Amino acid sequence: MLGQFIKKFEPVTLAPNNRITLFEALVKSVIGQQLSGKAAHSILSKLKVQVGGKKPISPEKILSTPYGKIRSAGVSDSKARTIITLAEMVKTGAIPSSRKMRSMSDEEIVQALTAVKGIGQWTAEMILMFKLGRQDVMPATDLGVRKGYSIIFKSKELAAPKTILEHSQKWSPYRSFAAKYFWAVVDGKL
Repeated sequence: MLGQFIKKFEPVTLAPNNRITLFEALVKSVIGQQLSGKAAHSILSKLKVQVGGKKPISPEKILSTPYGKIRSAGVSDSKARTIITLAEMVKTGAIPSSRKMRSMSDEEIVQALTAVKGIGQWTAEMILMFKLGRQDVMPATDLGVRKGYSIIFKSKELAAPKTILEHSQKWSPYRSFAAKYFWAVVDGKL
């Protein structure tokens, strides 16, 4: 059924995003947890202003910015603490660099990132897909993925993550593309 759907629409693409640093991608993903894209973008823009302008958000900038300024950008307490912890861990090398991640498996990257309090499976999957361009990621807990899957497969109820993960095995090693189609159908782009 997915194949028939894909044939009707423009192909989706996926590539590593070298326009953004790993740290800024992590900050963006943390801010985006359980928020609409529009709200997350607004908060990220305000945070950039608070930490010194339009240049990429760096660990050094975060660590030299008073906690209250980070919070005043609209960043929740728990997300602010996660971002500060990430900055510390990137500075000490506890979070692997983008270059190091190129030689790591998806599972190793997820394990390294989820060791940080406030970084869960979803956030790690967003880094795998949208920063690193990994092609075989299925963020089955994502609400948009669940909705898109349900629309494409004509399910009256919202698909369970377990169902999506099991069904997605047959699309491996290209599950990220299926996820992008699920999001696109929900966003009305297809």
